[in-house]
Amino acid sequence: MVADCIRRSSNKKLPSPISHLLSDIQRALSIGKGLIKLHTSDNKFILLSTKANCPCCNHSFEDPDPRLFSFNSPHGWCPECRGHGRVPQHRHALDTTRFDSVLEAELDADRVLERMEDAELIACPACHGTRLNPTASAVRLHHHSSGCGVPPQAVAATSRRRSSRVNPSLSIADLSALAIDAAYQHFAALVFPGQREALIARDILPEIRQRLAFLQEVGLGYLQLDRSGNTLSGGESQRIRLAAQLGSNLRGVLYVLDEPTIGLHPRDNAALLKTLTNLRDHGNSLIIVEHDEDTIRAADHLIDLGPGAGRFGGEVVYQGKPPGRSSAKAKIQNQKSGIASPTLRALAHPLVHPTRGSRRAVPPTHPFLTLTGCNANNLKRLTAAIPLGRLTVLTGISGSGKSTLMHQCVAAVFNRQTKSIKTFDAATGGNSLTSCYEVDQSPIGKTSRSCPATYVKVFDHIRALFAQLPEARMRGFDASRFSFNTEGGRCPECKGNGRVKLEMDFLPATWVHCESCNGQRYNPATLEVTFRDQHIGAVLAMTIDAAAAFFAAQPRIAAPLQLMADTGLGYLQLGQPSPTPSCGEAQRIKLVSELIKGLSIKPQISKLKAQISNLYLIEEPTVGLHLEDIKRLIDILHRLVDEGHTVVVIEHHMAIAAEADWILDLGPEAGDGGGQIVAQGPPEKIITSRKSRTAPFLQRALQPAKFP
Repeated sequence: MVADCIRRSSNKKLPSPISHLLSDIQRALSIGKGLIKLHTSDNKFILLSTKANCPCCNHSFEDPDPRLFSFNSPHGWCPECRGHGRVPQHRHALDTTRFDSVLEAELDADRVLERMEDAELIACPACHGTRLNPTASAVRLHHHSSGCGVPPQAVAATSRRRSSRVNPSLSIADLSALAIDAAYQHFAALVFPGQREALIARDILPEIRQRLAFLQEVGLGYLQLDRSGNTLSGGESQRIRLAAQLGSNLRGVLYVLDEPTIGLHPRDNAALLKTLTNLRDHGNSLIIVEHDEDTIRAADHLIDLGPGAGRFGGEVVYQGKPPGRSSAKAKIQNQKSGIASPTLRALAHPLVHPTRGSRRAVPPTHPFLTLTGCNANNLKRLTAAIPLGRLTVLTGISGSGKSTLMHQCVAAVFNRQTKSIKTFDAATGGNSLTSCYEVDQSPIGKTSRSCPATYVKVFDHIRALFAQLPEARMRGFDASRFSFNTEGGRCPECKGNGRVKLEMDFLPATWVHCESCNGQRYNPATLEVTFRDQHIGAVLAMTIDAAAAFFAAQPRIAAPLQLMADTGLGYLQLGQPSPTPSCGEAQRIKLVSELIKGLSIKPQISKLKAQISNLYLIEEPTVGLHLEDIKRLIDILHRLVDEGHTVVVIEHHMAIAAEADWILDLGPEAGDGGGQIVAQGPPEKIITSRKSRTAPFLQRALQPAKFP
């Protein structure tokens, strides 16, 4: 019938208007339930359908919705990898016998997958890493470009990742594979000529462009949109969280930011400060907890708490307009409260580098740990030479390859588990190093049973000391009796927590003080054993400073405690739950725990130089540290080097870089624009480099008098 109507409409002699043809087509679709068969003049049949199904194989599709394009939803994720993009090399059938439901078994399999190492995983053979099912990957967005869209090389690179065919209409998987810079160009040139399509995209496209523009402003344009979160550096993760909160560009909002400059290069700090200033100018209020000097000076109002930390702080020692570099000293002299302000004191008296007056020499004949052909992530087969027995600092903007070089290349020389993955061609000069210790930014503990004393292993020696006391031996108490994690010595009411969880009917559960042990964590019989009139519960309540003095005659206990006190943690309690310390405190606790592993008691007693030479890889130890605390950190790093150890630090704080004996500056940019060593040598040589993005800020730290 339809074919006959088409023939009649094509014959100009027959009075058959186009409206008659449309009515016939609608009638045919009604009779065929959305399916018509077109008979052509060459005796062929063409099937046409108004539904989302294939008339040949009868495979149907649901109407697309946002869930279809999300790999976090069962509607969109790949059924093979469940949205992870990677699967184990040796896959096993899902074991549902140990669980009450299939959902619990799947969630457990996801947790196991997240804990696996990269060497144990491969790209999903079904989705090839796109994480989406075939239906979502087959949907393509047809559009027109205004002439300045995605560069052809970006489209070609994306197509090579996904398929061998280059298609100007990208799928959502292809768009996700673009870098933020390329994605911004694509959406900036995106045009929909149709009235209906333009109306749909009217409010969506500006939102996408705005969020991509904010990511560019904070220096993340090199990141791919589908980059896995566990591969991001600390600075990259922090800026992505800022983009999620600040990219909406709201007005009349109070933003509370906790150290937004963590992990950022000084160049990136300037871009971040500009963004925060724009937010303020748009009518928002910002409260920022920060130790960065540039951020403090850029504030409209400064509130300084102190004068010390912990129980020695909690007072407002200064509030008002931040002093400039030239007026900071006058502020301290003219205000009585300024004397107690550690921030004003640090601003008025910047460190003079090097603090020891001279640096350790690194002559051409000095022994080096040399890695050639480093090629992990964005590293471009570079050669890195680290002088042994010296303080080396890795600098460069976020994403330039510093963490990759340290953890995936240098640490891999000593890590047996990673030797199967070749991230470099050869390594020489490391035979004199005994051990390698890494200090990263992972948390120290998430349970209240963990505390500084247990994390640095000093509590094991304290329990052993109490078990050797005559009264303990007479009662048959061993070291486990003085553990609050095991039965026997701990309080039976609070199970060694010192607190009891109180369930509320209509409110969240709360913790209350244990009345049975009065917060001491132990039962009365255990608390009767005392050392110098102090029981084990009282020892846990001591501050680190007090405990270091209390156990001064016990070197195995006093030495780690004194090391913690030297890093500015003396105000913390030994038994303080691990979730309660701040980010900076937790970072220093972990740093001390790694430093303790390499300290040798015997050389200290004999006053001989340590024969053991360790390699310490430390990532951004200044996180959360005040300017006064950085002085203590510098002293700790120099002490390690003086004992014969090799220390490598990733750092953006120029006070640490200015103290280095040797600097490896990576860059010049991030991502594909980085991965090269643009300058290396002592700080005085780095500041002469024109390619280095660190040089201007390092020069400012070395010569503060030249910068007002």
